[in-house]
Amino acid sequence: MTITYKFYKPDSDIPDFQNIMKLEDGKVVCYIPKSEGNTDYQEYLEWAKTNTTEPADTTLTWDDIRSTRDGILSSTDWTMTSGATVDQAQWAAYRQVIRDIPQTYKDKTPDDVVWPTQPSTAGPNT
Repeated sequence: MTITYKFYKPDSDIPDFQNIMKLEDGKVVCYIPKSEGNTDYQEYLEWAKTNTTEPADTTLTWDDIRSTRDGILSSTDWTMTSGATVDQAQWAAYRQVIRDIPQTYKDKTPDDVVWPTQPSTAGPNT
């Protein structure tokens, strides 16, 4: 498995706002915000010490959206396992919204997709 990163600038009113796309074997796994507390961002910084990050093609396709959706679902499967210390009802609802994105935006373009915010990973009793 080859991991690479590309810069992605979504439509945003914030000047210079830019996420980093994480790709595994050329497929988008997730979008990483530039946040020092984010472990994915820390992994990117380590990778960037010896690699070059190129600007991404910003033309989104439905394949990109589906790939991102699949990556999010795969990376959040753990929230549905027995013994996961998260609010599973919130995570189940979030994951259903993610699954429904192609149908929700079927009459729109891939650029119109707004990704929902992930629920907290804090347990339901915290």
